[in-house]
Amino acid sequence: MSTGSVLQPPKILCVDGDPTALLLYREILAEQDFAIETATTAEQGLALARRFLPDLIVSDVGLSGASGHEFCREVRRDAYLGNAMFILASGPKADPGGAVADLAGGADDYILKPIRKSELVAKLQALLRIKRLQDDLLVSNQKLTKALNHLKRYKGELEKKHLALQKEKAILQNSLQQISLMAHEREETHSRLEQLFEVQEGNFTHLTTLLAGIIESKRQYHRGHSKQVAEIAAFIAQQLGLPREEIRSIRIAALLHELGKLSVPDDLALKNPATYSQQEKELLMQHPLKGAAMLQKFSGFEKIARIIRHTHEHVDGSGVPDGLQGDQIPIGSRIIEAAGLYDNLVYRTRDGGTADAMVCIEEQIGTRLDPAVVRHLAQYAARHPLDESERIREVSLYELQPGMILACGICTTRGMKLLPANTAITTESISQITHYHQIDPIEEIVFIRE
Repeated sequence: MSTGSVLQPPKILCVDGDPTALLLYREILAEQDFAIETATTAEQGLALARRFLPDLIVSDVGLSGASGHEFCREVRRDAYLGNAMFILASGPKADPGGAVADLAGGADDYILKPIRKSELVAKLQALLRIKRLQDDLLVSNQKLTKALNHLKRYKGELEKKHLALQKEKAILQNSLQQISLMAHEREETHSRLEQLFEVQEGNFTHLTTLLAGIIESKRQYHRGHSKQVAEIAAFIAQQLGLPREEIRSIRIAALLHELGKLSVPDDLALKNPATYSQQEKELLMQHPLKGAAMLQKFSGFEKIARIIRHTHEHVDGSGVPDGLQGDQIPIGSRIIEAAGLYDNLVYRTRDGGTADAMVCIEEQIGTRLDPAVVRHLAQYAARHPLDESERIREVSLYELQPGMILACGICTTRGMKLLPANTAITTESISQITHYHQIDPIEEIVFIRE
């Protein structure tokens, strides 16, 4: 059921040749939030069920005409009714062995007359919970089937171009088949379903790893980029105090943020980025849209797809594809944008060290980059120097002394830059920082070159 749909009350069909029993059913179920219909014969019950489409049927065993057993078998054979839960009711002297046979013949539960309210309500609620889980699995299976068909077509294209990916694709295919098979296990108990969801979570992680591996295989010049960006992004998200689940989504989005480049022609994907034409650069700028569109087809990847879609947005609204500004941009997108830029400057182009990279990044605070994200990016740079010459230490505002050199600029919480990186601290600048700290608080940790 979609988020915007109205939750309908469970529909119950009661079939019994005794009008008194039907009145009792209505009296008991009227206290619950159920939609109720009744019939006196199996034939009436079957015709009514095909119009009413009940979630659960309660039928007496000893109906006139066709018996409750035959009624149950007819329901199970019907393509539209086969998923309905079915309870058979019998007299107190019923053979226990017959109850077992009823369950084996298609009934989901058995109840003895006279009907006790508490027992009936408990059985209905338990079976309806199982029915809801089965319906959820059916929806998930439909989504997974669509995803599987899409991946099969895509797998065929990749096999023609990259024979080296055969092993990874076989693993991916097996993983999707396992998910599909598990989704069909709708007759399992509630305990079994919980175990199944845990396995699906593992396969979600495995699928993410495989997709990240496929992306890496096409990155001749930037191999390792996604993994490094994921590490940096997770660090920044942790420092920002984001919830654990959101950090996980950001890390996965960072691993898959270049998924859209799989749709880029091979001759362009294997080309040195330094030789891209302007038209090629503009084409590549569209890859977040394509990656997000691919991931939206997978259940559970919706939030990750949204993060990836907006990784080229700028905080001043000058980015693409939607021109979002500031907090309108998902925090994960802002983090990945900064982490990706840092990785390209430090580990890919290698035109300078972490200090030069932070100087370049600070120049884009307030236009392209979020100041809070950049601050924690500087913290990552301080803890991961390329060599000893770039060693940085952290001091508090109150420990600043004249002569110290800033490894990272100082900004207010609103993003106003007070001092840029590489500034030599003076007595005057310390007074200025103290003054601004009283007006617009500043993060109390400052990064200083050793």
